[in-house]
Amino acid sequence: MNKTIEFFYEIANIPRESGNEENIANYLCEFAQKRNLYYTKDQYNNVIIKKKNNNKTPIILQAHMDMVCEKDNNIEFDFKKDSIKVIEENGYLRAEGTTLGADNGIGIAQILNILDSNLNYNIEAIFTVSEETSMIGADKIDLSNIEGKQLINLDGFERNTIIIESASFFDIILKSKYLLKNTNEKTFYKIRLSGLQGGHSGFDINKNRGNSSILLSEFLKEVNDIQLQNFIGGTKFNVIPSSAEAIFRSKEKIEELQEKVNKFIEIKRKKYTKLKIELETIKMETTQILDHKESLKFIDSIIKFKHGVFNTNNRNEVTTSINLGVVNLEEQTIKIGMRSSKKCEEIECLEHIKEYAKSKNLEFNILGSQPGFETNEKSELIKKIRKAYKIIDKQEKLDIKSLHITVEAGFFKEKIPELEVAIISPEILNAHTTKECVNIESIHNCDKWLEEILK
Repeated sequence: MNKTIEFFYEIANIPRESGNEENIANYLCEFAQKRNLYYTKDQYNNVIIKKKNNNKTPIILQAHMDMVCEKDNNIEFDFKKDSIKVIEENGYLRAEGTTLGADNGIGIAQILNILDSNLNYNIEAIFTVSEETSMIGADKIDLSNIEGKQLINLDGFERNTIIIESASFFDIILKSKYLLKNTNEKTFYKIRLSGLQGGHSGFDINKNRGNSSILLSEFLKEVNDIQLQNFIGGTKFNVIPSSAEAIFRSKEKIEELQEKVNKFIEIKRKKYTKLKIELETIKMETTQILDHKESLKFIDSIIKFKHGVFNTNNRNEVTTSINLGVVNLEEQTIKIGMRSSKKCEEIECLEHIKEYAKSKNLEFNILGSQPGFETNEKSELIKKIRKAYKIIDKQEKLDIKSLHITVEAGFFKEKIPELEVAIISPEILNAHTTKECVNIESIHNCDKWLEEILK
C-alpha cells in the first residue's frame, strides 16, 4: 500500500461531514506538529501547513476536508461519529453503503504524502472546510501569509486531465405559499420513488439520470382527486435527487393506484432501468393537507421546472445548468443549484429562474454563491504540468478541459488576482453517491505526476 492510500485510510476513520471538520483539522495540525512543519488553524478550522526547503517561491497545493454524506436506506450509519468502511475491490477503493469521501479525502492524502516525503519540495498546503455546502472555508480564509502564485487544486474526478476553468455556483431557494387546511381523515397513501442514479449536479447533469421529484410528480398528476399531505425529494442543492416520497389522500382504491404504478414503471423503466416505486396505506393523526386544486398547482410547478442542461458550447460541454435539488412541501421550499461558466449565460439563467418563480407565485432568494475561475492554457503553471506529464507518461493522451464543476479555486483567484490555477486528480467515479469509488492505479499515477511537477 502506498503512502497516499495509507493516509486516506486514516482520514476515512475521522468523521468529516460539512460543518463537522474540527477533528480532521486537529489531525492535520498533529501531522504538522510531529514533522516540525509550520502550521496554522483559524476560527473556521481551515488549516495551512508549510514545508520550505529553499528560497524559491512555493507552489500551493489545496484540498478540502469535508465530504458529501449519503448512505443507503438499508444501513445504520451516523456520519457524526462512525468511520467510513473502505473496501478494496477490483482495482478500486469504495465504501460499504456510504459515500467514500475520496472527494476530497484522496486530495488531502496526496498532499500529506508530499509533505511527509524527504524530497526537496517548497510547499504551501491549504486545507479548507465546508466546500460541499457553503464554501465558507475558502471564502473566509486569510491568505495574507501565502507567498505562492501557482495553485494546484486536487479536487477533480478525471485522470490524465488538467482542468483550467470551473463554473460559478448559486444556492437558490424558492419559498411557496400553498394553502393547507386541517383534516380529521386518518387514512393516507404513502408512495416512494427510488432507483435513479443521482449524482453530482455539475459533473453528471448532462447524463440524463432523471430527477426523482419530477418523476414522482408526473405520476401523482395521474391520481384522481389527489390531496397532498407532504412531498419530499432530494437532499442537497448540488446533488441530483435519486429518490422522493409523498403522502396523499385519494378516492382511488390501493388496487387502482397500484395498477397505475405498474403501468408508470413499465413505461419509465425503458429509460430508468432500476426505477422502483413502493405504495402503501398508512394511518396518521389530525394533520393538514392541500386541497385538490392546490395539490395540482404544486405538482404542476415541479413538472414544469427546467431541470438539467441550460446551455452548451461548441465542444458540446455544459456551460450553464439548473439542478432541482430539494423539494419539501412541509417546509414550503424548493432548493436549486445553478452553475455557469459564462457571465452572460449566468445572468440569463438567473432571469429564467426568477420568471419561473414569478409565474408560480414563489419567492426567489439567492442563499449564497461561489465564483468560478479561468486560467490561460499558455500560462507557466499549465506548461509546467504538461511538461511533467510527458515525462511520467508518454502513452496516455493528456486532456485539458473546462469542466462544469464548482471548486474553491475561484475564491483564491479573487484573493490573489495574479494566481494561476489548475486542477489534477486521480479517477473518481459516482461522486456524491453511495457508489463513489476511486481507481487505485490512477492514485499511483497522479502521485508520480504531482512529484514531477514539484521537481
